[in-house]
Amino acid sequence: MKQALHLKLSQQLTLTPQLKQSLRLLQLPSLDLEQEIQQALDNNPLLEREETSYSEPEEIKTVQNAEDNGIPQPVSEAADPTYELDQTDHLAPEQDLSANWEESFESRRTTIDSSIQGTARETEFTQFVTRTESLFEHLEWQIKMTALTERDKAIASTIIRCLDDDGYLEIPIESVAELLPAAAEIESDEVNAVLSLIKTLEPTGVGARNLQERLVLLLRQYQESEPGLTAAIDIVENHLDLVGARNLSKLKKSLEFSDSEISDALTLITSLNPRIGASFTSDSENYITPDVVVKKVGDKWTARINPDNQARLRVNQSYVDLLKKGAKLDKESNDYIQHNLVEAKNFIKGLMSRYDTLLLVAQCIVERQQAFFEEGETGMQPMVLHDIATELEMHESTISRATAGKYLLSPRGVFELKYFFSSAVATADGATSSSTAIRSLIKQMIDAESKAKPLSDSKIAKELEEKGHIVARRTVAKYRESMRIAPSSQRKSLLG
Repeated sequence: MKQALHLKLSQQLTLTPQLKQSLRLLQLPSLDLEQEIQQALDNNPLLEREETSYSEPEEIKTVQNAEDNGIPQPVSEAADPTYELDQTDHLAPEQDLSANWEESFESRRTTIDSSIQGTARETEFTQFVTRTESLFEHLEWQIKMTALTERDKAIASTIIRCLDDDGYLEIPIESVAELLPAAAEIESDEVNAVLSLIKTLEPTGVGARNLQERLVLLLRQYQESEPGLTAAIDIVENHLDLVGARNLSKLKKSLEFSDSEISDALTLITSLNPRIGASFTSDSENYITPDVVVKKVGDKWTARINPDNQARLRVNQSYVDLLKKGAKLDKESNDYIQHNLVEAKNFIKGLMSRYDTLLLVAQCIVERQQAFFEEGETGMQPMVLHDIATELEMHESTISRATAGKYLLSPRGVFELKYFFSSAVATADGATSSSTAIRSLIKQMIDAESKAKPLSDSKIAKELEEKGHIVARRTVAKYRESMRIAPSSQRKSLLG
């Protein structure tokens, strides 16, 4: 084998650390970004939040000024004077700086610490935090208020710990008994007796082992004079499968009640809400702070970065002043300050780049979806990542990062930016419609249909074709299932 040397020219794309950081900040959702910012503030003493509070621009508070003309203003070095940073990278480590930087920093820290020790420190912020009571806590409190023996209270506490989030007991009684101390010698009959007591607690239906048992518990809270109550209990206990299958004819044959009694019974059953645990579920974790706010300026919808979700950082001027005024620093200290200064500037640039890119992408989406903000889902236009990437001359992966986990606030509600991307469906005149608009039309048809004779997928496809949208029956079925709408056979009302 002969060895030889060869020259080869090739092109290779490499990402600088600063570019990697910018891309990572771009793809982070708001909550993750705030954690990233806080971590950067904790790790870098040269990075700090702006002390002056940022007031929301007037054009976002009420109506935007007409002179804006709907053009997004990027938050960049040119647009934001506070973003300009002193160029201190050129300072050499061997410079003879006279100021004592340690004393300067220590005096600043002492001032801050003394301000914290005032009356504000005496306030515990945790006292203002509210928390929704859990189902377990609600039941535990009721158990403590009952006149049970300590033995029965221990059994009751074990049972409610075995309930799922919706209050169902999905494990056998024998398994509950095995969780109790063996020395107590508690039998299944005792557990059953305590379970019967738990079923009398609030909310009604807790402790049921299945939907059928819960519905019976909910029905038994009504007065005996309630119309259709007897028939309703009979239906739930013995014919609930026929109700689920919407088989009204077989249900009538299986019961010895009049049509009016069956109608009252079905009305009573359908009025029940078996999801008793829903009121004990906290929604605090589901709150969304939108990244973009959409307002109408004249006759055009425009996008702005939400100032409440925009972090404004700067370099700690105390350290920069120390380097400017001069201080006798050893090489290690000087390198430490210089390194953190560069890191702080790069982080701020990455953050500003995120806001710039997000604003440009959001405004491009809003401009293409003007009809949506005017008409709703039926006005949605087909749009894919490639469309935005081509218009902004960006890569599709950048558009994907900018839209994932980012939310837009408009008069029509809060939407994830990815919501506005949808495939195209052909129309009779050769144009295209958004699949989101087609879904909206399907839902409107189903909402307006006769409950006694619901529309089949084929009928919906035919009506869509009459409106100029060419959609196959299986596509209608796919869209219907994606909206969690049952087929026509299950949408038929038992009440006629």
